[in-house]
Amino acid sequence: MNDTKNAGDGAGERRIDRYVLHERISLHTPTEQFDGYRQFPTELWRGHDDVLDRAVSIRLIRKDDSRLNRVLGAARAAALVDDRRLLRILDVMDVPGDNEEPARTAIVSEWAHGQHLADRLSSGGLFDPTVAVQTIAEVARTLANCARHDIGHGRLRPTALLWTEAGEIRLRGLAVDAALFGPIDPAAPDADVDGLGCLLYAMTTGRWPALSVDSSKVHTPLAPAAGRTVPMPSRVRAGMPSEIDDLVTRSVRQVARPRGSMPITSVNAFTSLAGSAEDYLSPVPGASSSSVGDRLRTAATAATTAITTTSPDSTEHDSDLPRRRVGFLRFTGRLIAFAFAVALTAGIAWFGWQQVVGEPVVEEQDVVVGDSILETGAVPFVEEFDSGLTAVLPIEAVRSYDPLGDDNDDGQPDGIDGKERNKRAELAADADGTTAWLTRKYNTPTVGDKGGVGLIVDLGSPKQLSTIDLDLVGFGTDVDIRVADQILDDPDLWTDFASVNDAGPEITLRSPRSVTGQYVLIWFTGLPVIPESTTSDSPRYQGGIRQLSIAGLDPQEIVDGQ
Repeated sequence: MNDTKNAGDGAGERRIDRYVLHERISLHTPTEQFDGYRQFPTELWRGHDDVLDRAVSIRLIRKDDSRLNRVLGAARAAALVDDRRLLRILDVMDVPGDNEEPARTAIVSEWAHGQHLADRLSSGGLFDPTVAVQTIAEVARTLANCARHDIGHGRLRPTALLWTEAGEIRLRGLAVDAALFGPIDPAAPDADVDGLGCLLYAMTTGRWPALSVDSSKVHTPLAPAAGRTVPMPSRVRAGMPSEIDDLVTRSVRQVARPRGSMPITSVNAFTSLAGSAEDYLSPVPGASSSSVGDRLRTAATAATTAITTTSPDSTEHDSDLPRRRVGFLRFTGRLIAFAFAVALTAGIAWFGWQQVVGEPVVEEQDVVVGDSILETGAVPFVEEFDSGLTAVLPIEAVRSYDPLGDDNDDGQPDGIDGKERNKRAELAADADGTTAWLTRKYNTPTVGDKGGVGLIVDLGSPKQLSTIDLDLVGFGTDVDIRVADQILDDPDLWTDFASVNDAGPEITLRSPRSVTGQYVLIWFTGLPVIPESTTSDSPRYQGGIRQLSIAGLDPQEIVDGQ
């Protein structure tokens, strides 16, 4: 980051180094204040880059805001994604304080002139279902590109979707908005999948599909309630294609889902289904919409017609042929068609019989003795982890991790130095299943107001992880497994390995992709209730780990062995 100064340059002009602040767009004041977790108002400005002569967006955050580290991590990650539909992060700068204003950090992004979705909906303009699906499919492809960099938007809403003056779709606030303000629906399994479905719902109905969300957050009226859920789009607006109902009900948490409908669990899956819906609603120009059977029947009819009708070059007097000749021609055509059908049926029957009783045909050059390609059976895919190579990885050390806590009562989160019951952390990795590391007792299952607490397992050096086995304390633990090569003070900056909600005592976690790292974070975001406290008016919550085991590969050992 570059050190800059905030100084006046001209009458009434505010400047941060090369950037001039023209107009304050918004001032966001946090509604929640936690002890030791301080949040302050953030400002969004429209500015101008004097060096490159272009408009920019500037977000100002106080240096002592407890969200700053998370926001900076999100900004650095978002800046790595290259997609033309994103309003990119351009710069991050320090703004020293003075007697009038505190020290702040400025996050500079692209600025685009245009109209966001909330404005278009407020003017009463609903989208054609086909256009809505095409738009959401394009946004989904952008988020799928972001997912390849292990980053999501996290706070999709109508004001995040922008149409430029050139008619292009742009997405703003990647990762940074969620780091500042959190997701729109914290209970949604995947914020981006839920957000994509909500945007599609809003574009086609003019309503936001939620029950208890403050409509000022989304700048769009809420959908009517249908009991504990929201009705599907076709119940709000007539003539809605079933493809839109299917996308919305399978992605939005609070929309009524038909029995047997499977939820969409990832942005990639949503992108694929949205693309299929887009192709169905707007097929490729010139492509035939008829089925294979229709085309075969059409071809057969044409062939018969060609035989039984006269040539287009026939003269007028040909229409006076005797009826017996016309009848003969028709009979001949039918006879030929019948003979062709019999021959085709016989050929198919003969081929099927040969497949049943015949010997398999093997080319002689394909058989190699001793190193035969036929020695092993075929497999549909190559396992990422060979069962003969994976093994239980040795654990060098275990420590507790409480970065959002404030053990020393100084009013600041403790970061990587924060620990909770650290003296008992080693009990989670010993051979005694009767001992355990336990969290503190909390009044809420969400770990008080901190958002999480957990353990860090040090593997000594980077390892390629295969599975993680946990023996937990109690029923109903929400746990995320994350990996990194260094201990980071923000759990959101670690790489996701796997996660599970309402886990029982024994569980095995496996990542869908290869993850390598030295440190494994076992992060509790939800704690089970203490059974003895359920009879009281104020139940308590506590989680823990009796035993843990990590299996995988040591890349260095494999290289040395080869």
